Amino acid sequence: MASALARASAIDLAEEAAEALRAAPLATLVCHWIGSVPFALALLIFWNDMTSPGARDATCALEALALALLLAWMNCWRAVFAGRIQGQLGLAAQARCSRRGIWRLIVSQVFLGGTKLLTLPLAILITLPVPATIAFYRNAAVLAGREDLDLHQIIGKARKLAAPDQRQGWAILLLLAVLYLALVVNLAILLALVPQLIRILAGYESVFSRGERYFVQNPLFWVATLAAAWTIFDPFIQAVYCVRYCKLESRETGQDLRAALRRILLLAAVAQTAVWGFAANVPAPIAPANLDRAIHQTLQSSDYAWRSAAARQRTAGVPWLVDVTDRLVDHTKAALHSLGKAIDGFAEWLRKKLNAPSPATSAQPPIALLHWSIYALIALMLALAAVLAWRMRRARTSRPAHIASAAGAPVNLLDENLQANQLPEDRWMALAEDCARQGDLRSALRAVYLANLAWLGRGEWIAIHPGKTNREYELEVRRKMRDFPEACSLFRANIVSFESAWYGMHEVTAGDLELLRGRLQRMKT
Repeated sequence: MASALARASAIDLAEEAAEALRAAPLATLVCHWIGSVPFALALLIFWNDMTSPGARDATCALEALALALLLAWMNCWRAVFAGRIQGQLGLAAQARCSRRGIWRLIVSQVFLGGTKLLTLPLAILITLPVPATIAFYRNAAVLAGREDLDLHQIIGKARKLAAPDQRQGWAILLLLAVLYLALVVNLAILLALVPQLIRILAGYESVFSRGERYFVQNPLFWVATLAAAWTIFDPFIQAVYCVRYCKLESRETGQDLRAALRRILLLAAVAQTAVWGFAANVPAPIAPANLDRAIHQTLQSSDYAWRSAAARQRTAGVPWLVDVTDRLVDHTKAALHSLGKAIDGFAEWLRKKLNAPSPATSAQPPIALLHWSIYALIALMLALAAVLAWRMRRARTSRPAHIASAAGAPVNLLDENLQANQLPEDRWMALAEDCARQGDLRSALRAVYLANLAWLGRGEWIAIHPGKTNREYELEVRRKMRDFPEACSLFRANIVSFESAWYGMHEVTAGDLELLRGRLQRMKT
């Protein structure tokens, strides 16, 4: 860790963070996963229920409360992980687990975790302070275990070392984004191939292997992939910011030089012990004439036959692959350096256009306010977000949750557990007519699709079961209706129309409803 005080590049910080994670014990990584894994699982459950039309509001509210508590839990354990990494780097002592220190850690992370939910989206909208904002919260996680700092001191110290170099901050974010994207792609390929590999190697047929491309097209699959990749990659992100914080703090305190001196003294003590042990077993001295004769005989052997200068140069040279790799790394560093200079130049130009003061080196807040255009942009984005939220809420509340059937018995068409064999085909069609008259075309579309399934079930073309998916019904129809390929195509088209409207964002029109009915009538013929 101890190195020169020159500014390190993003690649250097990533390499040192990777070395720190490789040297970290398993307990350090477990500290992070204790907090991140429950939060990721709860997020998947919450996402699945929020995107499900039949989910109850009370259930979603309880899950949102549990998700908020697990977010605070995750932030606390991330702070514990960051403190252990900082102690491993040798620039700070390991934090003690006293009651007062634990209470301060919880208070700081709960407060800062709540502010992060508002500050990070605003920073992303404004774009320019994104690196400093992310670095601030990562630095606060590093400082959370310090018992000598209160919440105000943690905020001040984290803010002071958050944005000394915007170019380095942007380079770190760019590198981490590329690495995270590569991890997501590899993990998605792995998760998509695992069910098929199990089916090929073990012969076990599951819902995932039968789903084929529908398994990958499910939005929950990509949410799970992103959550799993984040759980794996977030320790590396925190380690990068731990290394960066330690380097920046060492410019003022010289902790890296002290750590280097401690290691040098330790190596010197080990070397001195080894020398003493070697000196105790030194054999009797050899005569100079015998020593010269032995050296001369050794140099005359074939192992020391010197080649020409050109051959010597080729032997001493590095392999071409290593040379190409070194040049590629040098060119990458130069490109990142040029990109950082361009970003600094753009930021300085924008700062002059907005008449904003230059960033101060101290931790004092700026005196001048932001330009009025920034506030106008924030207000515009908030207004757009409010309009979108209002439209989504209006679209949900405008749909009747329960539609009366033809016989007067209430049938909840928004219930995901509704089965096609609960009503006969004519009752489903009558229910679709009622929904269409009330303007609820989406529920009418589902009623017609359930009528299609009911007709297939009555003719024993399919066996209706609550555990089956539309893909399984399609495969069953293809197997039993292989003599009627047109009917199979019509049923496939009905499945696509229903899923795009019921599970997707496709707006249902009267024409879509008539097409679904027409395909059902053509199937009967």
